[in-house]
Amino acid sequence: MRRTSWVLTGSAVLLVAASAVTRFTVYPALHQVPADAESTFRYEGTATLLNAQALQAGDMSKAFLTGVPVTLDRRIEVKETHGRTALVSDDAVLRGPGGAKLSASTYVWALDRRDLTERPAPAGSGAEAHEGLVISWPLEPEKRDYRFWDTGTKKTFPAEYEGTQTVDGREAYVYGISSDGALADTATLKALPPVLPRAAVLGLVAALPEQQRPEQGALDALPESVPLTYTTATERRGWVDAETGLSLNGSLHQKVVARTQGAEGAVPLFPVSDVDVQGAQASVHRQADDAETTARLLWLLGTATPIGLLVLALLLLALALWLDRRKARAAATAEPSEEEVASAAR
Repeated sequence: MRRTSWVLTGSAVLLVAASAVTRFTVYPALHQVPADAESTFRYEGTATLLNAQALQAGDMSKAFLTGVPVTLDRRIEVKETHGRTALVSDDAVLRGPGGAKLSASTYVWALDRRDLTERPAPAGSGAEAHEGLVISWPLEPEKRDYRFWDTGTKKTFPAEYEGTQTVDGREAYVYGISSDGALADTATLKALPPVLPRAAVLGLVAALPEQQRPEQGALDALPESVPLTYTTATERRGWVDAETGLSLNGSLHQKVVARTQGAEGAVPLFPVSDVDVQGAQASVHRQADDAETTARLLWLLGTATPIGLLVLALLLLALALWLDRRKARAAATAEPSEEEVASAAR
């Protein structure tokens, strides 16, 4: 084998190695939550809320604000990474007309950078304990149910696969989550009164539509100081990009209700908040664009580049083989035959 063939064969081997490195090292390293990932998704909708100003003024006829236009901005940002673990901040702000802040929440999660499930929290990180998914779906979602963490109850509930739909030109898997139970979120509980005067409770109940009021007997039995507990019920739906796992759209309907303990069990009294929102079109479009770009990059690194390098390696090997065969044929043609050698000798 001459020098050119050696060079071509060596180059082909290097290309095969580069293909393997790209597919099994570079691709997995990039196919995970980036260390600088940050996104904000906006929801729009309406809410029914307690009217703090009316309550302070004692005007129970206006105790509830119904159908208030609201926006909910959820910002996800990676703060640190430790190998496969990402420390992620999860901030949500609910705003009413004029941008007035109605409520806010902040969490820190320790997540696996590929499947987004829980990971052991680094010491001093402040990450909250949880199980299952909490901010989004795995980077390679499947047509199956998952476990999803509900921050209101601090429990996991099934995220049920409901089918496939198209969102802004992208194929999306649809998952639905229903959760309910006693409100356990510490920050929310701190903002709610543990007890109210009987007169205040009766005033709030009277401001409700008649069909939503508790039975009169339960109201008559209320003590002068009414101890309160709270329940939360949430309906979520997520549209997840089938190729990249990015959330393309979502909806959220969350209701918090105050209750007390009666002689025959818990007595629901009045709603504290009822928020019903869905993804704003601008956010949905931006997420679809990001998913398209991400899918193209992943295809380039995971499929096109490795295959291209392998094809080029095969072409170089074929060229080296062709050159060797051509050299052999040329040598055979140039070498004199036995008859020619004998004739020359005579």
